[in-house]
Amino acid sequence: MDAEKVGKAISYLRKRVGYTQRELADRIGVSDKAVSKWERGLGFPDTAIIGKIAILLDSDTDSLLAGDIVHHNKDWTGLLILEENMHGISAGTIIYDKPLVYFLLGYFMLMGIKEIQIVCGETDQRYIETKLGDGEELGLKFNYWRQIPKQKYITDASSVMVVTGKSLIFGVDQTRFFQKAMMDRERITVLSLPKKKIESSSRIYFNSDKQVVTSEDGMQLRTQYDYYQIPIMFCPSKIIRDIRMPDLSSEAALSVAVRDEVMYTVVLDRGFVEIPVETWNDVMDASLFVKTVQRACGLQIYCIEEIAWRRGMISHTKFYELGLKYGNTPYGQYICDMAEAGRKK
Repeated sequence: MDAEKVGKAISYLRKRVGYTQRELADRIGVSDKAVSKWERGLGFPDTAIIGKIAILLDSDTDSLLAGDIVHHNKDWTGLLILEENMHGISAGTIIYDKPLVYFLLGYFMLMGIKEIQIVCGETDQRYIETKLGDGEELGLKFNYWRQIPKQKYITDASSVMVVTGKSLIFGVDQTRFFQKAMMDRERITVLSLPKKKIESSSRIYFNSDKQVVTSEDGMQLRTQYDYYQIPIMFCPSKIIRDIRMPDLSSEAALSVAVRDEVMYTVVLDRGFVEIPVETWNDVMDASLFVKTVQRACGLQIYCIEEIAWRRGMISHTKFYELGLKYGNTPYGQYICDMAEAGRKK
């Protein structure tokens, strides 16, 4: 590693997202002198925090350590597909203390993706617009569609992160696995998760190169677990742009479009949790999980206001103002307390 190149990359990316050295230092938990030292090429960040730095700077660990700033252009867009659910599970369905759509939008926000195309019905659009408008208050930009868009909103970006279905995904160092899936922009990459055997059509097979294969190929790595695809995919924008199946639902059209493409998978570690939220029993399971985690660790998971603040999408002042909007609720108080703690650093 070249300390000078790494330092220049940190400096460039820090300025691009709008942090001062002090602000970046506060979010990492180090002194501003440490940040200054890195940027002058006089040392490297500790390995324990390099991943956090990469996330805050909207980068990935490998690129940051290589001093690679050439590819740090804004060439990703998000595509969220919300199909109607036979049980009435929707964007506004409450998972313990926040709507389901917060979790789904959080996946994009964790990766620093600010422009999100939302394919949904009128009811879901009305709810999201009422709650979040066009996303501007969170430093985001939403475009609403009834079918997968083929216009410049997709073609302007070279790559697309796609979230389909309604699932709660949670695990340690989650963004690192997402970043790994985003490394190769020329191919389709899906995420898979080790689970005990379940009856599901989402079971996935892959070879030693992590290329997805059919079960008949008999090439899946032999492990004590089965692997299941979770509804997040990263792909070149051309895949989305070329979809021409107006008679199919958006999810079905996407499945057909990628059916004959070569796909790869990034495998999440054991200990990750994915809870599909398709029935009201699923809602209860997901709510209990969120309640347990939040009470145990004292954090609000998928607090999109906090994600926006920590990713540099909104200012500290705006973060506090958003907390006040929730009034004297536990969720609003959490945001205000977090903002106050950040101000004191």
